[in-house]
Amino acid sequence: MKERSKVKQVVNDLFPLFMTDPALLPAEWRADIAAARDETALARIVADYVAGMTDRFALQEHQRLRG
Repeated sequence: MKERSKVKQVVNDLFPLFMTDPALLPAEWRADIAAARDETALARIVADYVAGMTDRFALQEHQRLRG
């Protein structure tokens, strides 16, 4: 699998994982999560977190969380 397509699949795995269990996000994101009024607000927070990941970090997080 090409690196870019692998990272795309990783993002497609991480987003729903963080939506289902936002406690998996780093502690510094918890205040934002607690302030989220609804699922749309939570989705924006999760999307911001995932969008800020480098490819390497996304791959590492995926390995850590999904094995």
